[in-house]
Amino acid sequence: MNHPASSIRKTTLAVTIAAAVVAALAVIVYLRWKAHLGLTLTAFGVVETFTIAAAACGLVVLNRTRRLDSGAPDLFLSLNEPRAEPSVASGSTHPGVVRRVLGRAVLGHDFLVGDVVEVLSLAEIRATLDERGRLDGLPFMPEMERLCGTRATVFRCVDKIYDYGRSRKMRSVDNCVSLVGSRCDGAAHGGCQARCLTLWNTRWLKHPGRNSRGATPASQPAATRSSFPRTLAPEGSIETGIRYVCQFTELNALSRPIPSVSLMSVLKPLVAGNITARALIVAMATRWFNRLQAWRGGNGYPVMPMRASDPPQIPPPASLSKGDTVVVKPLQEIAKTLDRNNKNRGLWFDADMIRHCGQRYEVLDRIARIIDNVSGRMLEMKHPCIILQGVDCSGEFQRFGAQNEYVFWREIWLERVASAPNPADADTASSRRAHPDE
Repeated sequence: MNHPASSIRKTTLAVTIAAAVVAALAVIVYLRWKAHLGLTLTAFGVVETFTIAAAACGLVVLNRTRRLDSGAPDLFLSLNEPRAEPSVASGSTHPGVVRRVLGRAVLGHDFLVGDVVEVLSLAEIRATLDERGRLDGLPFMPEMERLCGTRATVFRCVDKIYDYGRSRKMRSVDNCVSLVGSRCDGAAHGGCQARCLTLWNTRWLKHPGRNSRGATPASQPAATRSSFPRTLAPEGSIETGIRYVCQFTELNALSRPIPSVSLMSVLKPLVAGNITARALIVAMATRWFNRLQAWRGGNGYPVMPMRASDPPQIPPPASLSKGDTVVVKPLQEIAKTLDRNNKNRGLWFDADMIRHCGQRYEVLDRIARIIDNVSGRMLEMKHPCIILQGVDCSGEFQRFGAQNEYVFWREIWLERVASAPNPADADTASSRRAHPDE
């Protein structure tokens, strides 16, 4: 079988030759028939622009393929490293005046990545909630109380989310951000281990030194402000078990459909500071080239492994534990463990995870129980998954969504190595979280 990059090389070469031919034809027409220069440029300009852009995008994808084959860190993640959580936490990201003005116009607020904010007191936040403990459909969870009255740093402006389990589409949200170090510990939700980043309505935050905008009472009176809803026992709960309610289970309710084509969905993450300009260029070049490849029936980036039959999927003995240093196995080895749907015992291995092959990370934890976002039931995993330090969803293949969930790994995809300094950037992120089938 030809190397996946061969298809990319062929397309890149073809559009490069096409660009040269179009340019030559334009010169010949101009010189032979003494056509007006403006008319000649108009006639050939559209085709020439398309072919040059396609060739440039092809070169970007070839570079990413080469880096992937050589075990180098992914180009997108490297360029977006200044927006990784440790970098943002260090205070190295400083929104400028222009971005702040654009943020108010595009996002509707000016809480941008890198901003230090004050979280309102618990009493002030309670004053914004309805009787169900929500603001604009967003639940305020008990796990978030520890940050009340403290200062924190904005990690992401969350303008869209991926609706796992229900619509399975990107959906738009308003006035939400996530904060550095604000992952849910599951203490009020049955010990769920997913460690989702909590979402914060901008009315629960203020810039230091400014008056609070968040203490406006909720439009609907609350029956009680003394506690927040933690679980909901629906009818038939004896048979179905407890149904948990959290931000993750309410993703569909707090969001709305987003157009399939939307310039704002690209501009908002850039203005907010979720993504650097260079990383955005790389991601968009890759997306456009992949569409060209799909049109002509070629390989896009990255190429997912394909299997003609399902291999035996016998789980290896549990051997990895928190703090172990591991390297993600090469794609060829991981492919041998996947079925025809690119799953191993129900867990996806998707395109976003390929970029981590060959990279070294530290095991953050073993995950054995998570809440299902559709049913609200606690899922006890038959085969626990592994999460790695710093490896979360980059959003590149999800229209730059900023949920940043941890990626779940099968132990068979990882290999323990002796502890040593990581040559790669262990704080980069990728891929969406996938749930194992029960």
